[in-house]
Amino acid sequence: MRPHHVVLVALCLRAPGLLLSTSERCDDWGVDTMKHKPVYSGEPAKIKCPLFVAFVKHNYSTAHAAGLTLIWYWIGLGQDLEEPINFRHPDNHISKEKDMLWFRPALLNDTGNYTCMLRNASYCSKIAVPLEVVSKDPGSCLSEAVKPETVLLYFDAVKQNLTCPEVESFLPAGIEPQVRWYKECYLMKYDYPDRIPNGLNLTFAITYEAYEGKYTCVASYRENSRDFSLTRTMRVKVVGSPEKSTPPVITSPTKWIAYDLKPGEQLLLRCEVMFTFLEDSPQEVWWVIDGKHSDDVTDLKFNVTQTESPLSIGGTKIEKYLFVPRMMEKDLKRNFTCFAQNNRGLVHAQAVVRMKPSSERKKGE
Repeated sequence: MRPHHVVLVALCLRAPGLLLSTSERCDDWGVDTMKHKPVYSGEPAKIKCPLFVAFVKHNYSTAHAAGLTLIWYWIGLGQDLEEPINFRHPDNHISKEKDMLWFRPALLNDTGNYTCMLRNASYCSKIAVPLEVVSKDPGSCLSEAVKPETVLLYFDAVKQNLTCPEVESFLPAGIEPQVRWYKECYLMKYDYPDRIPNGLNLTFAITYEAYEGKYTCVASYRENSRDFSLTRTMRVKVVGSPEKSTPPVITSPTKWIAYDLKPGEQLLLRCEVMFTFLEDSPQEVWWVIDGKHSDDVTDLKFNVTQTESPLSIGGTKIEKYLFVPRMMEKDLKRNFTCFAQNNRGLVHAQAVVRMKPSSERKKGE
């Protein structure tokens, strides 16, 4: 799909008074899947026309004033032909409000692609938005088809709030919803220590790693004599606080362990590094041979592999292996150093690689 800003430029250049053609050709920007997320059957949903995203000179009101009309139509799942949306259908559950298409509520057979078209007599531009309506899994408060967003909470911190997302824009003015909170689909009442439901917020009096998991909020409200509910699920991950993050810690190699080899033997070096959690920070580990990054060394046959494993409260252990299948005598004099870096600092540790004393070599021969 072409970037939205291209759509906006096209709209500005072709606004009334600047039209270059009177043809019926319509600029089709394909399907916008950037914010696609399934919605639950029986719950309200809305679609915003992406043609108005980040408009510089036009929003819905100024576009309408300039003579441009917004039209909606759709193509259902498994259908071949697009058709206009019947806003006067007896069930009256779909409505258009400015640049928004509202479903009160969305139904399973509403699944499909919804196209918004902005046009006048000589200009046309359109883009489609998918809507996927799903049912909750049997016996569950959610559907596995709706992937929860991950929310980070800091370990051992006090009074952190988990907020029920994307609810307030659905609520009529002045309406406070009734909210129920669930942990792994079990209603949270009084048997969840340190976690206190408070409307759209779930307050963690103190946060422990055992509190990780899926939390679901169900917000219920009344609008125009009809009852509606909105279900939102978040996956809580407990991580270390930024204030307690540190530079990487290299636990191997150390100066206390030496790799004594004789010419012709293989060498396997392991660099083990512990990283504390630090959001948006690189976690880099690399080997340097005689002052050169291993990627730049061409006079030694070796390969490098890496494994990663999670640690508590969001930490990571990285192990970087350097394997030389055959060490020559001159290679036993090389300097092998492991480096590690994150946004807190750069550290390094040299592996002690040396040739076996001649007496030990004779014993092994």
